[in-house]
Order: sequence, then structure tokens, then C-alpha cells
Amino acid sequence: MKKSYFLYLLPVVALLLHSACASSHKILKPPVDSNSQKFLDFIRYIITHQEERIFREMPPEDRGEFIMDFWARRDSDPSTPENEFRSQYYTRLAVADKAFRAGIPGWMTDKGRIYILLGPPTDVIKKTTGEKSTEFSRDQRQLSTNLLEEGTFTEKPTDIWIYNQYPDYFAGPLRLTFVDYESTGNYKLTTDVEVKPFSMMSPLQSDPDMVKYQWIGEIEGSESLPAILPFLDYSKSLGAIQKNKEGAYTVECAFDIPYRAIRYQKKDDGWDYHLELSIEVKFVGEKSSYRENKEIRKHISSENLKTNISERYTIMQSFFVPLNIGKNEIYFSVRDNILQKRLRKLDIVEIKE
Repeated sequence: MKKSYFLYLLPVVALLLHSACASSHKILKPPVDSNSQKFLDFIRYIITHQEERIFREMPPEDRGEFIMDFWARRDSDPSTPENEFRSQYYTRLAVADKAFRAGIPGWMTDKGRIYILLGPPTDVIKKTTGEKSTEFSRDQRQLSTNLLEEGTFTEKPTDIWIYNQYPDYFAGPLRLTFVDYESTGNYKLTTDVEVKPFSMMSPLQSDPDMVKYQWIGEIEGSESLPAILPFLDYSKSLGAIQKNKEGAYTVECAFDIPYRAIRYQKKDDGWDYHLELSIEVKFVGEKSSYRENKEIRKHISSENLKTNISERYTIMQSFFVPLNIGKNEIYFSVRDNILQKRLRKLDIVEIKE
């Protein structure tokens, strides 16, 4: 009896194993081409984690617009044709690259990073191995009038940069010590201080995380509210890939949009928001696609909006879309019609039989 029952189960087990092994899939992220990687390398000191995440999630063809917006958010004077912030950043990068080169590009050294973020120091104290500290004239912008440094000795070449131009931020003069441990010219920052890119942000974005200055009408005056994101963003996710009896594949695509990441328009006693969501699946190699849209247009009271923002509530929406054997490019898209901006993100699902 046991033997016949086992033999009866064999075809069922074989069928289940075949279904499980008949196909496999993997989820790929959008490729980062050489130009995109070069951009990320050059602005590594000022890009926020949020911005870099968005940049990497975008379709490659959308990154040009992101780069323009990236610099525009930091433009200290948008009324002029030149972006002063961008010009200053690349000027400092070029100076650092030439001045602090030490087996690696100068802008990638600790000295280069600090120079790019804070600019030239007010004073510089240079100490060489076994020697007294050396003073430089103020005309050279390399000097020390700090008598506490006189007569001191050092085991390794050491530079001390002093910044007096940020007293409020650092609660007084900032002293940064760099040591050339390997005597290669590559000085390592030894001072235990976090130097954030505040000086390389525009006046309206002096917070390194860029989360304070999003326009939201009257609501921005409430100090009890958490920070509001300064630009459109959302989270996306893919559910488990399903295969039905006919062999067709589907997947759930989910949007998660923070209330604090979208724009609002004042109307009567509350606020309006207007979003357009879409999912497009391009079946690579087949020159065909699938697309689905949903419009979300609502009015919300001021009190409810404050609650949604303070509690970090989100707008959630899901789509179930078909997939084919081969490579499927899934484009998530959110358009904020009040902000007049669209943000697309890309996932690539490859299914093999």
C-alpha cells in the first residue's frame, strides 16, 4: 500500500519540480554608463544619499534632466545666466586636482575634499619631520601666527589648516590636522570632525540633507512638522513573479509616495494635489509594450495634510502587469502636475525558461 501511494506521488512531485525549475528570473538595476559614473565621481562630496539613489534608479535617458536639476537646486542666484555654484565647484575641483595630487587625483585626497567643500583655509601651519613648525606669509595664504605651534616637533610631515570663516557653524575657528604617514604627499585628515558640504550648498539649502526648504504654503511655518522633501521622490517595489496555468507571467508593481514629497495648491479651506501614475513594460526584442495609467486628484484639509506629513503617511498604489520570457523593462512613472515634474524609475526583469 505504501509503495503504490509513493508511486502515485511521483508524477505530482515531478510536475512540481518541473514547474519550479522550468524558468528562472533575475531583477537588474538600470546600467550606469561611463558618463553617469564620471558625474557621480566628480560630485561625490555634495550629492546626498537620496539624490544618488534616485539617479541610479532612473532610466539612463532621463539622467540629463536630473543633472540640470541637480545644479539648479544649488544655484545661489538663479536670476543670472551663470550657475555660480557649479562654476565655483568645478574651479575648486580643478585647483585641488593640481595642488594635492599624490599618486591619486588631487581632488580625491583628504586635502582635496576639504578644499572643495570649505575653500582655501585662512591659515596653514606646516611641520616637517623632526623640525619646528614653519610659518608662511599671509600674502601666500599659508601662514601661522599661533605661538602655541612654535617649538613643536612631529614624527611625520603634518599640515594644520585653520578656518576662521565659519564661526557659527563650528562654534569658533576650525583646526584640521593632516598627516603624511607614508611620506608620499598624500596627507590624511586626522581631526575627528564631520565636515559636511554646507559651504557648497546654496543659501536656501545650507542643510546638507536638503530637506528644510520645500515650499508647502502655510504649513511650512509649523516647527512640529518633520522635514519636507525638496523634490519629487517615491519608493517602488516588485512583488513575487507569478506564473499561471497557461504559462503567462505577471508581477505586482507598487508605488509608495510620501505626502511630504509632493506639491500642493491652496484651495478654499485645504489643499489640492494632482498625480499621474503609470507603469509601462517594454518587452525587449519584441518591439511591443504594455502600459497602464491612474490619475490621483484629491482635495485634503489643512489639518489632515499636517497629520499626513507629521506621521509620514504615504500614497500607495499597485498595478499587476504581464511579463514575457526574456528581458522586460518596467518603467515606473509619477508626474506631479502641480510641481510640473515627472520622475521615472526603472527595473529590469529577465525571465529564462
